[in-house]
Amino acid sequence: MTVAVAPEARAAQRRIVSTINASGRLNADGLALWREVNCGEWKATAADISRDLDLLQVPHTIVTAFRFPLASSSSYSKAMRKGEVASIPEEAPHWDFTVFQPRADGMVIAKLALSAEWPAWSKKQARAARLVCAECDYDLREFKDETGMPFDVRLPERPKARRLMCGQCCNDGVGEMERLAALAGEPS
Repeated sequence: MTVAVAPEARAAQRRIVSTINASGRLNADGLALWREVNCGEWKATAADISRDLDLLQVPHTIVTAFRFPLASSSSYSKAMRKGEVASIPEEAPHWDFTVFQPRADGMVIAKLALSAEWPAWSKKQARAARLVCAECDYDLREFKDETGMPFDVRLPERPKARRLMCGQCCNDGVGEMERLAALAGEPS
């Protein structure tokens, strides 16, 4: 039996298919659509896409995610482009990038949400996204053993700016934990 599709649903289907074709990324964990924040003048925003998915009764989630800066000779100095990704499962290993953050009271595990194609970025793109060690340029995505684990060791003069280092270059974050504990007056 053929069921007629409402004109609104048909229009939403057309928009979603073209959006997936233009900017969808599929891997073993699902489908992601990345949208730069405040892109509404040029293309559908995450909210627009969400309305279409709601109309089509497709479960999804919108989260903040990051992508490497646009390519240029000085792209390393540019900020990451903030965007939004739909349907990232909580436990998905291929969407998240786990880092360790030394704090005064101990080590914390944090997850960075990146756009779906991040595992396949070139070394230049990974460098622009600051996914290489700030000291030795080791590609932190490679993670062959525990010495290559990524630690977020921030500069004292820029405490809010992420700065990733490999475990070898930062002594597994121990020195930073001790420095922060001394500043906070806590025993390490």
